Amino acid sequence: MTEQEKKEVMAKYAKKLEATIKTEKAKTMELEDDKFTLKALQEKKQAGAALETTAYESWDTWMAQMEKEIKAGEAALTNIEFKKILLEAVKAYAGV
Repeated sequence: MTEQEKKEVMAKYAKKLEATIKTEKAKTMELEDDKFTLKALQEKKQAGAALETTAYESWDTWMAQMEKEIKAGEAALTNIEFKKILLEAVKAYAGV
């Protein structure tokens, strides 16, 4: 593969990175929503409210699921930060 062909491949990869980076705002909003939901669930559990859904066995299982989603959201945002750095390097190499 020639140097020019490598740069063309990397330029295409840069576009994929940019598309992923554009999801940052949506991922941030989703993470904040998950945190809000977890807090609301904790408050309802403490207040002794009845479980409002049959999808979860208990408040604890529902909250555990929300904690997993929060961790996944945080990991996604960390990944996006890495991809921003990678995009800079790819653009520098590809000359785009």
